[in-house]
Amino acid sequence: MEAIIRRLKRDKRGVSNVIVVMLSLILIVIIVANVVLWSYQMNQFDWEKMQENIEILNVIPPPTNWLSGWNYRKTHVIQNATGAGNNYQVRITVHYGTGTDSGEHVYLNEHCKTDFGDIRFTDDNGTTLLDYWMESYTIGDHAVFWVKIADNLDNTSATIYIYYGNSAAITTSNGTNTFEFFDDMESGESKWNKTGLWHITEKKSYSSTHSFWYGQEATDNYDTGTANSGELKTDQLTSIPSAKLELWYWREVESYPAPPYDQTVIYDSVDGSTWNQIWYEDCTYESEKTWTFLSINLSQGAKHLRFFFNTVDRLFNNYWGWFIDDVRVRKYVDPEPSHGAWGNEETYKLTLELRNEGPLTVHLVSVWVINSTFHKRYDIDFFINSGDTSSLSISSTTIPNNYYMVKVVTERGNIAVYVVE
Repeated sequence: MEAIIRRLKRDKRGVSNVIVVMLSLILIVIIVANVVLWSYQMNQFDWEKMQENIEILNVIPPPTNWLSGWNYRKTHVIQNATGAGNNYQVRITVHYGTGTDSGEHVYLNEHCKTDFGDIRFTDDNGTTLLDYWMESYTIGDHAVFWVKIADNLDNTSATIYIYYGNSAAITTSNGTNTFEFFDDMESGESKWNKTGLWHITEKKSYSSTHSFWYGQEATDNYDTGTANSGELKTDQLTSIPSAKLELWYWREVESYPAPPYDQTVIYDSVDGSTWNQIWYEDCTYESEKTWTFLSINLSQGAKHLRFFFNTVDRLFNNYWGWFIDDVRVRKYVDPEPSHGAWGNEETYKLTLELRNEGPLTVHLVSVWVINSTFHKRYDIDFFINSGDTSSLSISSTTIPNNYYMVKVVTERGNIAVYVVE
């Protein structure tokens, strides 16, 4: 040994060769160890994979009577009322947050859009859309809707659905389709015949940007230097036996204890020639100078409306005048149809009933829904213990209406398949 060491000290190249050999041996040992470990791990993985036995016992598809693209809904009963008939307009207040549904108030558990643009209403078949108008909303809080109930409410209550939970939807609110007459003054003057100073303006409005105004743009008043008057009349409306006129108005006129100056009057008529006064204010009434809601019963069978402003004299006419906005005529009976029960929140979902027959816990990582024209994967994180039966629901899904296959995939790469016919 001492001779070898002395020789190595004299032969530096020999030392280098020994070091190389030793390092090579160490590297070989490491490689062999890793191969053995990898082989063991692979054998363990293969063993575990072979032990898995996951089965899909049943697939429960979502209801077929569901509005496509929406994730949530609730039922609501509208109680019947004598004389209500078909197409009665009902008010519903929708709340963004949580609460107890009651009367006209429904709470959507933060599952709708904050601007309520995804709210829809359908008939009791779940798919026939009902006309509606969104009167107002406070973002992330609540919105007020009017819904036209297609069913005859004379003797039988009606069930409707409210749908929500569609991030891609925008509002389809339409007052014209919802009411017997509607004008929010945003589409011009085509529904009216006017004289005097009546015109569409952007000076003031209750909703959006426009209203009808009796006044002058240049001076912000109705002072023309002489007594003046003007009327705003609708074309002939559809006659209904019993109705209400509802609108928002803003009014500023002179204040004087003796009438009849600065008259603001609303009339209705059955034939367009004989007019019935249904609302009146003049200078003896305090000017509201704020947007004020007005609801008036119309004469039976009325088919014409007329708004009339008359200064009577030329004095003290330097006031804003009269603005009107969001004019609507709706059906009305007394008592009105009332609100019945609200149903529980339903979710559009695909439900899988699963059974783990193997000895190991199974980790499911994806669900596939497949047919000849549809191929969609849903990532999941779902565990089933050995011997357990569990239900797995996939929400926010679009499911084919005809033949399709459902496949679940485990973390270990096993699959289970169920065919829905």
